[in-house]
Amino acid sequence: MQNLVSKMMNGMLSRAGALNHSVESRLYRQGFTQPAVRRLIAWQILLTLAVLPAGALFFWIGLWPLAFVAGSLLATFNFYFLARSIQQILYVKYDRQLLVSMLFRFYGRLGITAVALFLLIVWCRVPVVALVAGLSTVVATIVVWGGARLFEQNAKEA
Repeated sequence: MQNLVSKMMNGMLSRAGALNHSVESRLYRQGFTQPAVRRLIAWQILLTLAVLPAGALFFWIGLWPLAFVAGSLLATFNFYFLARSIQQILYVKYDRQLLVSMLFRFYGRLGITAVALFLLIVWCRVPVVALVAGLSTVVATIVVWGGARLFEQNAKEA
């Protein structure tokens, strides 16, 4: 029995590693050249991909799981495009057009997020606590990513 559980865990970890590699290679092709940023975005995408089936499985409970998934998707959307725009502007010489482009992207993303939140809260009447919990998946990802980096740094020094 213990051997079967061990094999199942190894198989799941192997598939998760392959999925992580696939997501990271796609992100690299999309311009995420910084390994740390690419890893952080990949973890957020994987967390959102893990939450999606859970929301679909437990939708019968009420709107709470769907609101959590909607918040997670919205947070991932914002996080992805924020990281992408930061990666693009890091290697470009500053000029007025760059500033206008940055402001347009920032306020465009903010407007899309505001409209989505308005529709979810007012029109769909989703539970706000669940929506905020879904939005906070980015914070959880950043905390875990920072802890992992700190652990890796301490392991290298030892």
